[in-house]
Amino acid sequence: MIGRLLCAIFNHRYVVLMQFSPTSRKIGCTRCDKEWAMNDSVRAFVPWDGEFEEMYKFIDQWPEKK
Repeated sequence: MIGRLLCAIFNHRYVVLMQFSPTSRKIGCTRCDKEWAMNDSVRAFVPWDGEFEEMYKFIDQWPEKK
């Protein structure tokens, strides 16, 4: 709750959670734990949902666990 309030006032603290290609990645906020999908080719920055995970796994860009 406090994290969301801080993000509303001071903006998010973005970090890259996963890199899928040079132009697409999963972004997250260290303060409020929200996640987004970001794609530079189409200039998109949208909330992350399960459909993105399915899509990246389907096109074989999901990072393998080590």
